[in-house]
Amino acid sequence: MEQEVVKFTENVDAWIKQIRSEVSQLTDVSSAVEENTNNIQHNYELIYELKDNVERLAEEVKALKMMQLVQIKDRMMRNRAE
Repeated sequence: MEQEVVKFTENVDAWIKQIRSEVSQLTDVSSAVEENTNNIQHNYELIYELKDNVERLAEEVKALKMMQLVQIKDRMMRNRAE
C-alpha cells in the first residue's frame, strides 16, 4: 500500500510538472500572438495612412493636369488671336 502511495505521489508530481510546462508554453504562445496582433494592427494603420497619402497625391496630380490644360488652352487662344 505504501508503494502505491509513493507511486501515486510521483505520478501526481509528474502531472503537475507537465501541466506547468504546457501552461508555460501557452503563455509564450499567447505573448507571441498578442505581439503579432499588435504588429498587424500597426501595419493596417500604416497602410491606411499610405492610402490616404496616395489619394491626396492623385488629387494633386489631377489638379496639376487641369492647370496645365488651362495654360495650354490660354496659349492656343492667344496664338489664334495673333
